[in-house]
Amino acid sequence: MQEAMAAANNNKDSGRTAYDAMARFFHWTIVVFILLLIPIGLIMSDLDPGPLQDTLFVTHESLGLTVFILALLRLVWRLSHPPPPPSRDLTRLEIIGSTAVHWLLYALILAMPVSGYLFVVAGDFPLTYFGLADAPRLVAKSKALSDLAETTHLTLQYAIYALALMHAGAALHHYFFRRNDVLYRMLPSLRR
Repeated sequence: MQEAMAAANNNKDSGRTAYDAMARFFHWTIVVFILLLIPIGLIMSDLDPGPLQDTLFVTHESLGLTVFILALLRLVWRLSHPPPPPSRDLTRLEIIGSTAVHWLLYALILAMPVSGYLFVVAGDFPLTYFGLADAPRLVAKSKALSDLAETTHLTLQYAIYALALMHAGAALHHYFFRRNDVLYRMLPSLRR
């Protein structure tokens, strides 16, 4: 937390108020993929086995692997390209809360694909990337590990729902009610 506050203080003089284009690309691409992953994941589990369910599983797993790679790249980008300073309208407590939510979201966005991967690979289920190539199988078959990973994956979904809703809700609150620059930082085109 203190590192984030120090980085924010170091950036205050830069005059930059919005995230750079690459950070925005990573953010919104991951958002779109997660918004696709959620309904696919919910639907595929309720379907009877067959071609449609198989297609949804492959799509869900492939999008999950894509999110994992994008999240790693985004994290590297974030660590090498500090974000703009926090909005001047935020209190110290809001900055700490926002920083915590961001880092928890990073952790979950990485943990969800890892737990899904472990569930599939340790469960000895097929895993391809959009049916184009087999994904590497980095763990041995293990029913215990697969079951634990499945439980973890299914449980973490509620944490990511909660944090993503908090994150989006806070951004919309700042835009519609407090009318400050918080949402503009990730959507500069909204600037008045």
